[in-house]
This record gives sequence, C-alpha cells and structure tokens, in this order.
Amino acid sequence: MAQRAGWLAHCGRYVWFRAVCRQLSKLSQTEPITFLACRFKESRMSAPARSTPDHTGLKKDAIGWFGIFLMVITTNGPLTSMGGGVPVSITLGNGIGLPGSYVVVCLAYLLFAIGFCAMTPYVENGGAFYAYITKGLGSVAGVGSACIAVLSYISILLACYAMLGHFMQVMMAAMGIAAPWWIWALVCAVLAHLLCVRGIEFSGRLLLLLMLCEVGAILGADVLELLRQHFTGAVVSFAPFWPQSVFTAGFGPSLIFVVASFMGFETAAIYAQEARDPQRSVPRAMYFSIVFIGVLYAASIFLMLNHFGVDHAVQVAANDPGGMWLSMFQTLAGPTAARIGAVLVITSLFAAVLSFTNVVARYWHALSMRGLVWTMLSRTHPRHRSPYIASAITMCISCALILMCAMAGLDPMLQALPWASVPSAIGVLTCQVLAALAVASFFRRHQSSVSAWRGMVAPVCSAVVLLYFLWQMIAHVQLLSGLPSVPSYLLAVSILIAGGLASFYACRLRRSSPDVFARLSELVKQQ
Repeated sequence: MAQRAGWLAHCGRYVWFRAVCRQLSKLSQTEPITFLACRFKESRMSAPARSTPDHTGLKKDAIGWFGIFLMVITTNGPLTSMGGGVPVSITLGNGIGLPGSYVVVCLAYLLFAIGFCAMTPYVENGGAFYAYITKGLGSVAGVGSACIAVLSYISILLACYAMLGHFMQVMMAAMGIAAPWWIWALVCAVLAHLLCVRGIEFSGRLLLLLMLCEVGAILGADVLELLRQHFTGAVVSFAPFWPQSVFTAGFGPSLIFVVASFMGFETAAIYAQEARDPQRSVPRAMYFSIVFIGVLYAASIFLMLNHFGVDHAVQVAANDPGGMWLSMFQTLAGPTAARIGAVLVITSLFAAVLSFTNVVARYWHALSMRGLVWTMLSRTHPRHRSPYIASAITMCISCALILMCAMAGLDPMLQALPWASVPSAIGVLTCQVLAALAVASFFRRHQSSVSAWRGMVAPVCSAVVLLYFLWQMIAHVQLLSGLPSVPSYLLAVSILIAGGLASFYACRLRRSSPDVFARLSELVKQQ
C-alpha cells in the first residue's frame, strides 16, 4: 500500500511537470523571450595592502524585519507548492480537509514562535538553531543540531537545484538550446553565489521583486475566483475547515506536505547579526511569515477546492495533480496568464535557491567563528561584508552533489528531488523540536521577567505537537521518498545519525580541548 502511495505521489509530480512543460513550450512558440545580459563586477580596492586580519564581521543594520520576512517567504516557494505539492497532498492526505491541516500546523508554529522569540533577547547570534539549542541544552546538543541544520539545508538546496535544472532544461529546449538539467543547475548555483556575495541588501531587493511576481500570481487567482463566485452566485462550502473533514485517517499523511510548506520560517534568526534592532526585527519577521504562509495556503487551497467543487475536487486532483492549479488559473485569467505562471515557477525556485544559499553561508560563518569548521569561512567580503568564502564553499558543495547525481544517472524529479527532501524535512523538524525544548530548559534554569506561558508552557506544548508531527513524517516517509520501507527509513535516520556523530565529536572535544569546547558557547552570551 505504501509503495502504491509513493508511486501515486511520483505520478502526481510527473504530471505536474509535464503540464508546466507544455506551458513553457507554448510560450516559446507564441511569445519570444528576450534575455537581458547582466554583468556584475567588483571595484578594485584602492587602499594599500594591510597587515590586519581579514574581515569576519557581517554588515550591521543591513536589513529590516520586512527584508527578513522576504528571505523567509521565498524559501517556501509558494507557487511551486500550489502547482505540485498541494494537489498531491489532497490526493494522498485528508482530501478537502487540507486547508484545515494548514490552520492546525500554523497554530502549532505560532505556539513554537512564542517561546523561540521570548528567548531572542538572551541570545546574540548568527547561528539560529545552534545558538538557541546551545544556550538551552548545552554545547554537545548544539553542535549536533548545527550539523543537522547545515546538512538539512544543503539537502534542500540539492532538491531545489534538481527541480530548477529540470525546468530550465525544458524552457531552453523549447527555445532551441539543448543541454542536460545538471548544466543549468550548475549555472544557477554559480549565479546564486555571485548574488549572495553582493550582500544581504542586494539579495533582499531581488527577492522582493521575485516574491511580488510569485505571490501576485497566487493572489491574483484568488481574487478572480472570489469575483467569479460573487458574479455567478456560486455557493461557497466551508467544509474544508470542518473538524470531520480535517481529522480523518489522512490527517497524518497530510502533515508531511503541510509541515514542509512551512519549512524555512526559523531561518529568520540567522540574520540577527545583520538586522536593524534584531530583538524586534527577528520576532516580527517570524510571526508575520508564519501567519502569511498559513493564511496564503489555507485560503488559496480553500478557493481552489470551491472552484472545482468540494465534491469533485479530490477526483480532479487525482486525475490531474500537475495541472490542477494551472487549469484553474487558465480558466480564470486566460492561457497567456497560465504560460506566465509556468515561467514564474522557475523564478520561484531560483528565489528559494538564493535564500537557502544565504542561510547556509551564514551557518558556515557562525560555526567558523567558534572554530568548529575551517576558520577561513568566517571571513567576510571587504566591500559587501558578506560571507563570501562560506558562500563559495556552499556553491562548491552544491555543484559536487549535482555532478554526483548526474554521474549516477538520477532523474532530477523522480529520484534526486524526493531523496534529498527526506533528510531535509526530518532534519529541520528535529531541530525545531530541540529548539523548543532548549527554550523551556533555559527559562527553567534562569530567572527572568518572561512569563511562565512564554517561557515554559508554550515551548513545552509546541515540543509535544512537533514531536507528533515528526513521528507522523517518519511513519509515512515512503510517501515522500517513493522508495520501499527500508531505504526510506534509512534516509530518514541518516540525518539523525550525522547529528549524533557531531555530538560525539563535541564530547571528545570537551575532554581533549577544554578551552576550545568552552568557546563554543561564546556565541550565545546573555545580555
């Protein structure tokens, strides 16, 4: 049964990919695309050579809460999820109750954010999970979580590059330029690195443009559907939010896709060192991003279900998962808009790649500052004050993984994408559970003005709920991987084994190099 479910998930992805391919082919035939060449060049340093050490500090006051919010939202790729992940979730999950699942997960993450943000004034960091977990549970747990987080985000990057390379291959082939998917993935990896080097301000402005286009397409479809319902007098059903529709046997499997849709909101804390007034910017960006993701998905899926009719929507999703949202968009806005939406899928994926590249580079920078990895990774660009060496290493790792997939002959969509998604989803959710426990542990041991609700009740309750999500994700991991049970579970626990090995290394470091081990907690000093 699990193998059949995995096969159905892959079929859904494949059909969606083919639908996007058809739109890209039509676009190339009817509306030529003109590509503007852009050149990025660095100004020469006119100052004489200095004997002082290289810069290691990130640029201060470079980004506000709205910029952090943009960085977070673009990691989710909402248009990609609406076009492919959501219809598969309807088919394999709780059917028309999927919007209710988004509401439940949104509330759970708001509960998590209450404790996480309450701890923000006590942590000065650029290491997000590492800093919070180190502060609450100790350096051993912190090092393990850092390993899990970095490997999880690198896995996410590989999954995004596989999708991006595939769609770039289709679009370029329609224009007469034939090249395998991995070539385009490598080109995008280099471009993401160059943009990351330009600094967080430049990335924020670019991501604003990409997100406006991406979210604009989804909101545009929502508004058109509301107008259609108003002028046609269509009856709107609120059954997708009824408990009997949400909490069915498919609720657990639906969490696999729903939780993955929220992945990335916790990265708001990674930009604390570059934020203006981080004690306010980080919590505000995190709260806004959680609410925005939850409302956008719940409302958009609710309207899509009503567009097809709640009695027929599940059958439509099963018959044409890849074309469900594009079909609605084409009906409401016309064929030209649907072709533009197909192109926006590519920009959505590149925005996610750029955002996660910034996240991983800053994780390397934070870990290097504490001596856990190569110290060169802590150096920042003399002009842009960005972690350019850490970004270059991230690019090299991504390129190596892309080439390994190419040499192994893996299909980018049916193999590289799902296999990289499993450890990333399990890893990020594990770090969220540890972070919630770390918050409760910290406020239990330290006297503060934080209320018991924010410092103890909310984080403990969120940890219990997130543990349930993690159990459901592991129990139904075959839906995500499409593999038999044993390889699927090995993929799921591989990321946890890596974190355990990192914690073992920290234990050895505590015995062999006490001074180095003591410096691991310097990143999270109390203010």
